[in-house]
Amino acid sequence: MQLPLTAKVKATGLRTNCLAYPEVLAQSIALISPTMTAVLIIPLTFASAGPGAWLAYLFATVMLLFVVFNLNQFARRSTSPGSMYAYIGRGLGARGGVLSGWALLWAYLFIGIAGMNGFAIFCDQLLSALGFGGHIPPICFFLLSGLICWSLAYKDIRVSAILTLILEGLSVLFILALAGVVLFGHGFTVDTAQTTLKGVTAPGMSLAVVACIFSLVGFESATALGGEAKNPLRNIPVL
Repeated sequence: MQLPLTAKVKATGLRTNCLAYPEVLAQSIALISPTMTAVLIIPLTFASAGPGAWLAYLFATVMLLFVVFNLNQFARRSTSPGSMYAYIGRGLGARGGVLSGWALLWAYLFIGIAGMNGFAIFCDQLLSALGFGGHIPPICFFLLSGLICWSLAYKDIRVSAILTLILEGLSVLFILALAGVVLFGHGFTVDTAQTTLKGVTAPGMSLAVVACIFSLVGFESATALGGEAKNPLRNIPVL
C-alpha cells in the first residue's frame, strides 16, 4: 500500500507584487547614484572637457533620451525580470537579446566593483582624517561593502531599496548644502569661457561624453523589477 505524500513543495521564484512605487524609484536612483556623480564623474568630466563640460552633459542627455523613449514603450507593454534582455530580444531577435543581456550583466558587475572600490577609498580617507589611516587594508573595506550589500538584498529587497533611497537622499542633501555654502560664500559669476568653449578639444569632449553617460545610466534598472513591482506596467514606465 502506497503511503500518501505529506511533504509540501516549497514555492520558489521572485516575490511578486511586493514593491510599491517608492521602492521601484529607489532602484533607479541607486543605480544612477547621484552622489557618485557629484564626487567623481563631474570632476572627471571637467578635467576632460573643461569649459565644455555642460555641452558634454547636454550631448549625453539627448543620447539617453532616445534610449529612454524606447525603453518606455517596451515597459508599457510587457513586464519581465529579463529587463533589457527581454526587450531587445523582442525587437532584434534572440541573438541581439543574448548579446545585450551579457553586456548588461558585465556593466552592472563593473558598476558594482566601482562602487565597492569607492567605499574602500572613502573609508580609508575617513580613517586617515581621524588619524588611523594605513592600519586596515583596503581589501577589508571592499569585502565589507560587498557583504553588507548582499545581506541587505538577500534579507528583503524592500529593505535594501528603501535604505538606498534614504542614504542617497541624505547624501544629495549634504552635497546641495555644500554647494550652497560655496556659492553664497564666494558669490556667483558668469564664466564666459564656458559659452565660447575656449580650450575644448574633440578627444577631451568625447571622453567627457562617455563619463556623462556613465553618470546618467542606471535608470533602466527598474525594468528588472517587473516580477516584483506592484502594477509594473504603470509604475515602471513613469520612471
